[in-house]
Amino acid sequence: MKFCTTTFGLLLLMFSTSSLLAVEPLPVIFDTDMESDCDDSGALAILHALADRGEFRILATPISARHTWSGPCVDAINTWFGRPDLPIGLPAATPNKQGSRYAATIAKEFPHDFPDDISQQPAALAVYRQALAGEKDGSVVVITVGDVTNIRDLLLSPPDDISSLSGMELARTKVKCWYCMGTVYPADLDPAAWGNFKMDPKATVEAVRDWPGEIVFTGAGVFADKLSTGAGLAQLEGKNPIRRVYELYYKGTAKDRHSADQITVMVAARGTGSPWKQVRTGHNHIFENGTHEWREAPNDPRQSYIAALDGTATYEEVAAEMEALMKHQPKE
Repeated sequence: MKFCTTTFGLLLLMFSTSSLLAVEPLPVIFDTDMESDCDDSGALAILHALADRGEFRILATPISARHTWSGPCVDAINTWFGRPDLPIGLPAATPNKQGSRYAATIAKEFPHDFPDDISQQPAALAVYRQALAGEKDGSVVVITVGDVTNIRDLLLSPPDDISSLSGMELARTKVKCWYCMGTVYPADLDPAAWGNFKMDPKATVEAVRDWPGEIVFTGAGVFADKLSTGAGLAQLEGKNPIRRVYELYYKGTAKDRHSADQITVMVAARGTGSPWKQVRTGHNHIFENGTHEWREAPNDPRQSYIAALDGTATYEEVAAEMEALMKHQPKE
């Protein structure tokens, strides 16, 4: 019996090892506004760190806002991490008119070749359609950490020279899951409070209503505050665009900031199991002004949210892992 148990254990280990080695990186589209808050840069740093570890294969990094310097800022960060050719594009139109404390400075201080002239910047819709069209069915992970204007535009898009499929069909056939950084749970009913859903509320209503597959929403507020990161960036030496974003945001030394966007990237990479607490029953009801509440009925099995840990790890431990990834240095 001892021999059989040991043999089974070895076989199980061999199977597990071979399975891990066979796992391919997740193809991912990372959609950010990269303007109003500094956590977008922290999330992008984690994305590159996990790509360097073989967990992600980054397809594109489109922008959900039309701030002139958001695209150049993203390209500067991508370039610093050794991926200067990642496709970037902006929505054709959006009501979001926010500014940025850091985007222009990052674009001017770090190399990039994305057009500084917004009239010359590519369209996010084409970036989405191109990225999805070239991938296997059911393989792509979409992460949004800003407005969801591009998602709505994708769903409304007809077949074109890029793909014979409509945007709805591309989303249905190509996307494995949409991970959406979407405000406070279980509800955010204050129209005056800041939130991604409120920047383009019409697009939010339509995108969430019409999305044909799975959506995992991740929360901000107290949850993201308890997982704050950023102060450790001050320890980094040399030129570093992520540390610089946090310095500019705080007008001095890098400090801790909520990790709303970083959480979304981590959930997409590692899955919805521990250390996350996932609520699976119900659906996210979006009001016309972009406020929302999680309603237990009717149940939509395609929707869930994460706004707490499950107790298997402390908030300090999870935050420390995220900050270590934010401090990742590019490959030589």
